[in-house]
Amino acid sequence: MDIERILQEYGYDIKADTTRIYEDKEVKKIYFNTENGAPFLIVYFLKGKKKYEINQLYDKYFKETDLLCSLFWMISKDGQIVYSKNLKTGQYSTVREMVCYNNKQITNVESEKTLSTDFENVFFEAHSFLRDIDGLHPDEALDELCKMIYAKLYDEENKTGIFRGNYGNSEEYSVSIRKIYKQANEYDIRVFSLKIPGYKSSRGVFDEDIKLSTNAIYKVGKLFSRYNFSKSDIDMKARAFQNVYKPSTRSGMGQYFTPVQVIRFVVKCLSPNSSDLIIDPFAGSAHFLTEALNHVSAEIVGEKEKHEFIFYKLHGIEKSERMVRIAMTDMRLHGDGHSNIRCTDSLLKFYSYRDLEEGMFDIVMTNPPFGSNLQKESYSYLGEFELLKEKGKVPLEVLGLERSVQLLRDGGKLGIVLPDSIFVNKSYSYVREWIAKNVKVKALISLPLSTFTPYGANIKTSVLIAAKEVCNLNYNIFTAVIENIGFDNKGETIDGADWLQVAEEFKHFIDKEGW
Repeated sequence: MDIERILQEYGYDIKADTTRIYEDKEVKKIYFNTENGAPFLIVYFLKGKKKYEINQLYDKYFKETDLLCSLFWMISKDGQIVYSKNLKTGQYSTVREMVCYNNKQITNVESEKTLSTDFENVFFEAHSFLRDIDGLHPDEALDELCKMIYAKLYDEENKTGIFRGNYGNSEEYSVSIRKIYKQANEYDIRVFSLKIPGYKSSRGVFDEDIKLSTNAIYKVGKLFSRYNFSKSDIDMKARAFQNVYKPSTRSGMGQYFTPVQVIRFVVKCLSPNSSDLIIDPFAGSAHFLTEALNHVSAEIVGEKEKHEFIFYKLHGIEKSERMVRIAMTDMRLHGDGHSNIRCTDSLLKFYSYRDLEEGMFDIVMTNPPFGSNLQKESYSYLGEFELLKEKGKVPLEVLGLERSVQLLRDGGKLGIVLPDSIFVNKSYSYVREWIAKNVKVKALISLPLSTFTPYGANIKTSVLIAAKEVCNLNYNIFTAVIENIGFDNKGETIDGADWLQVAEEFKHFIDKEGW
């Protein structure tokens, strides 16, 4: 059988520079590689009549460099068959017909656009492609979308031109995207591991392969190729991404997304500046951090100062690997080059963290998870908490409060969203006593009942603003009730929001009373 002729009929040139051949008595294994060396098609030409299952052949001739390949073409004297490997499940399925290939590179002359109001739904459109083409659940599609954005930003920053390149077929294009995604992760680990202790273990959430089909990668990649994300307006990119992740994620296990109005209120009250070291120990999608970034960046004139703040002053902790990917993606779209979002539990002993210390931060702003109780049997792996002593069970928000204070330096500022039960219920009197002993309360602001209703939580909450200071003297506390947060219990925008006015009144209070 003339293997070379068969391949040429489909447009594959065995003599091309990007082709590699392995051969023994039983099989001729031909690699068709992308320009950057990743195989997008592996052909097995069986010389004898001995029959193999694809899994047997793959196990026998597997090489580390084959990991990104998902298309296998089996040719023997008895016929031919094409197998496609699902990179998510590792399972093989047959392909009806081998795709023809045209290895002529076509120059893409279309200029890239920046994201504008007309194209604010680009990420939403990409997310829809992933759901429809691969049948993914919205949160799974969001996970893969983050990986594609991560690869695209690396492609732009390093001017590799992978997304905008033209390829002979979608398989070659898909493999090139997978390859540059891995390169992006390897680059981050190589560079930032030198600067940040334990970077790979705490921030390396993009080491999981892209699990999308060839068609899905091709569709989204070609959509992304029309735009330049790096040159697009930061606010526009942020809105475009938030259009996706907000409706794609659901509340569960006591975790709820914090409305942007509440986040902006807290940030405005704390009024961070470029010298402040800031952390959200329950970061979620890191919206407190992106809002702090927006607030401070607007007041920074020098590029060096802005770079220092973006790269070194914003920190977060989040337990969910998926949420860390979302948070890091959003931070990167905001101009943060590596994102100090740690993928770990924020309630561990301090020696468990390689680059976190007690009393390290100037500002803590957060919304800890509500409603879940920790049982005594789980206490052994937790850090030292006063509020745990002699309690059979303690809500997560209570430990979240104490850990937030632990992270603050003396005189540091705290802004935290807590359920009203902590401030009014008799059973939480021990928490109120602890607050009085360990911080100087600056403000207690009541939020409307509808604040978290659109996100699945019908719970009354308040914002506690405090400074880490032991103070036994009588002092004034700012109190207020926000009647209208800017939306109703269905999440629909309504007029008459008064949170901004309350924030201004608090500022006047601080101007008079001081921190």
